[in-house]
Amino acid sequence: MPFIIGHEIGHLMLGDSGIAYWPSFSGQNSEEEEADLFSLKIIYDYSCKNGDYIQEPGTFMQNYGIPERMATATKQLFKDNDDLM
Repeated sequence: MPFIIGHEIGHLMLGDSGIAYWPSFSGQNSEEEEADLFSLKIIYDYSCKNGDYIQEPGTFMQNYGIPERMATATKQLFKDNDDLM
């Protein structure tokens, strides 16, 4: 549920022109992808600010309901943040 809520907030915050529904995720448009990334980032930031220092992307995805289609982006987010430390 957290990911879905963050995704929809992403549409609002990013000023999307509307939601386009496609028959499959392979047909997902850029507005959907941007909303997905927005959700991932706000959940990650929330997690860090609240002391939830999950070190493994898979555990993070499972705990916050991040869909499998976001696995690559989640791994990259963890890698990018590890590089900053």
